[in-house]
Parts: sequence; C-alpha cells; structure tokens
Amino acid sequence: MINDKINMLENYILVNVAPILIDFIDNINFPKSIIIPANCETTELIGHYEEENFLAPKWYYDLIETNETKIIIINNIDSISKEEQLKFKELLKYRQVSTFKIPKKTRIILTAKNISKETINEDIYSLVAHI
Repeated sequence: MINDKINMLENYILVNVAPILIDFIDNINFPKSIIIPANCETTELIGHYEEENFLAPKWYYDLIETNETKIIIINNIDSISKEEQLKFKELLKYRQVSTFKIPKKTRIILTAKNISKETINEDIYSLVAHI
C-alpha cells in the first residue's frame, strides 16, 4: 500500500496539478527541495523590509536561481493551529508570496502526521490533493 502511495505521489509531482498533502512519509527530502517548517515566522514565509526595500524570503532566491524543477516542502502542517495554517493560503492558492510569483516548475508538498478535520484547516485542505 505504501508503494502505491509513493507511485501516486511521483505521478502527482510530474503533473503538478495542485499542491500535495501527504501523511505517509516522515522526514521527506527530495533532491532540490526547499523545506519550510510550518511553524516558521511569517517574515520567513513572505519576506521582509530592509530599509525601504521589500525583499523576498531567503528560500525564494533558491527557487529562481535556475530553471530546474524544485519542490517546496511545508513540513508538519498539522503541528500548528488551523488558524496559523492560513498563512500558507496565498502560496497554495495563487502560487506566490507577497508580490513574488513562484516559478511554474515548482511543486509544493505539505506533510502532516495526522490528517483530519481537527488538524487541517478546511480552506487549506480545499487547495491540495490528499494522497
């Protein structure tokens, strides 16, 4: 059964239809992946001001440095409150953070230990493909 889920994950990554929510792999680490802990500060997610300039988050520059396919992994989404999970809505729905668009080749994966109505925000769940 786990092999079926891994095959499905690989296929979803190839087609890149929607962000993917998984609960069957711990410590996921794909080559060329950028791991963002769910409990990150909002400034680490959307960027910050430096004097009068608004700068993208550090991980964003890793995405745009090449034309290669990269994967953003939002790790342990169920470890934060359902309200706090909404800070990822813009990234999942519009594929951007603040004014910075995510490259089309970028895939997004959310990991969780427990996926249920009590642990995942309904709006977030509506934006992902759950494997």
